[in-house]
Amino acid sequence: MTPLRSLTSSAAAAAALWLAVPAVAAEPAPAPTPPPAGVPSEPEVSDTATLPPPTPHRVFLLEPFGGAEARIVDGDTGKLLGGVSAASLSNIAVAQGQTKIYVAESIWTKGNRGDRQDMVSVYDGTTLNLLTEIPLPGRVYMGVRDQNFALSASGKLGYVYNMAPSSSVIVVDLAGQKVAQTVETPGCALVFPFGEAGFSSLCGDGSLATVTLDASGPALTRTKPFFNAETDPVFENSPTDRATGKTYFITYTGQVHAATLGPKPVLEKPWSLQVAAGFPAPTANDRELAWRPGGEQPFTVHRASGRLYVLMHPGGHWTHNAPGTEIWVFDVAKHTLITRFKLDAPLQSIVVSQDADSVIYGAAKDGTFSVLKAATGESLRSVKSVGGLVFDPAA
Repeated sequence: MTPLRSLTSSAAAAAALWLAVPAVAAEPAPAPTPPPAGVPSEPEVSDTATLPPPTPHRVFLLEPFGGAEARIVDGDTGKLLGGVSAASLSNIAVAQGQTKIYVAESIWTKGNRGDRQDMVSVYDGTTLNLLTEIPLPGRVYMGVRDQNFALSASGKLGYVYNMAPSSSVIVVDLAGQKVAQTVETPGCALVFPFGEAGFSSLCGDGSLATVTLDASGPALTRTKPFFNAETDPVFENSPTDRATGKTYFITYTGQVHAATLGPKPVLEKPWSLQVAAGFPAPTANDRELAWRPGGEQPFTVHRASGRLYVLMHPGGHWTHNAPGTEIWVFDVAKHTLITRFKLDAPLQSIVVSQDADSVIYGAAKDGTFSVLKAATGESLRSVKSVGGLVFDPAA
């Protein structure tokens, strides 16, 4: 048996040996590798960009034959603020206060083929997030026009022109996010809303169809023909005020048929743009050179002042698609010309802002977006590769 004294001595010797070993300094930790040049050193924080509060000089642009976006532009700076998705040949409408943006569109499950889906897509007007999709029973695939998709005065109803296969208008309950009904409009097309009571459509025989909506169901009536649809048709994008129903149906020769839409529409005696400017009224002769209205969207009305702005160009009859080289400004109450502006470059479409310090937004065929003073025609700014058709959210 080992004596206790021996064990104690061995432990003491081992401890002394351990204490005699010099201490080894710990190696310093390696310095962190700096991030590559151009990479922020702070961690990324996710956020959501939002649009600034709307102003009277905010405007929407949409490509007439393609593109995948409805663009939102600040008319005071020309800067692009944002955009929402929009399938080819979509139509847009904007709620009061720009709280929501509506897109009536058709898409296919495989891009350019597959199952077709027709809908009204609803976007938040501040975040531009998609809120919902309202399925439609169909939607005519025809082109970008205010009059293919429009809202009632309050914005509670949306009217989508359709052809499946006959002419009809789909009434969409935007508040309830559902289709309310489909109204047949045989031989008539487009939508010109008036208040909350209904809408009117233009007919192939030169008459006006009026649809009133109430609890008993839709009722359709028609006026007598008021223009010659064969020789002097009216522009389908004639401007209308959805709150009052005041509409200006303008023909290819420049005849202005003012109307107050409603359950019993009132049509006024027509007057001539050219006569108001001191020229003879042009005829439907395609060889007769005269000043004529034309473009993708050649008319816009400043409602408070009662001023009508028209894109005009020199040409023969049936040149209604030609861009405007001048803007003529008319007093719609007095049927008189106020002034003429010569444009720096031809424009295809125009819209005037509805505020007191109004400006004219214009879009050219090459996508150039222009802003002019409405009072003088002075060019304020021009931005390339922005545009398409111009939509005023206050209209």
